[in-house]
Amino acid sequence: MNDQMKPIVRATLLFLSALLLFWAFVPMYRTYAAGFILGMSISLVNAWILSIKIKAISRNIIEKTEKRVGLGTVSRMCMALIGVMIALKVPQFDLIFTIIGLFFVQLATLLMGLLFSKRNHS
Repeated sequence: MNDQMKPIVRATLLFLSALLLFWAFVPMYRTYAAGFILGMSISLVNAWILSIKIKAISRNIIEKTEKRVGLGTVSRMCMALIGVMIALKVPQFDLIFTIIGLFFVQLATLLMGLLFSKRNHS
């Protein structure tokens, strides 16, 4: 795992563990926490797939090979669709919080990128 991905994975896993504790100790909001956990987990997997694809593209550019490598857009969309379908079919997951969780890693990446760039400019 590269250096840019480590703080994002750490923050996501920390937030996932906090949500798991919330799910365990606050039974009234379990469906919301479970949906958010499902969405965040899929978001983390999608970010991992994207980082692997970007490394492969970078390697091909550096080595100047003609091999085509895509970004895995279809596979990442299918992962998100599977999460939404699970949230629709299983009543223990909230659909809205699953969809919100799907954007967590992207938002964390944006915020941490802004934080690191601001820290490097200071």
